[in-house]
Amino acid sequence: MPAMNGLAVVERLKADLKSRRIPVVAMTSGTGEQANELSRAGCVGFIPKPFAPPEFIRLVEDILNETVGRSRRSEPRP
Repeated sequence: MPAMNGLAVVERLKADLKSRRIPVVAMTSGTGEQANELSRAGCVGFIPKPFAPPEFIRLVEDILNETVGRSRRSEPRP
């Protein structure tokens, strides 16, 4: 990204009250240490690059089940 790196984006999103609860997933070809930094900053998941389309779909489904699914399971039922 030309203006800022992924870590800066995550830090900015998590610092803003309006966006801090949005689950952030990073698409990265970075190192394990970079992934750890993103995780500490608030990323909930990672999609490694390069990836095959079926793998991408599976990873997104897994991440959504863990994030959105978790919040739905904790909501009170009517």
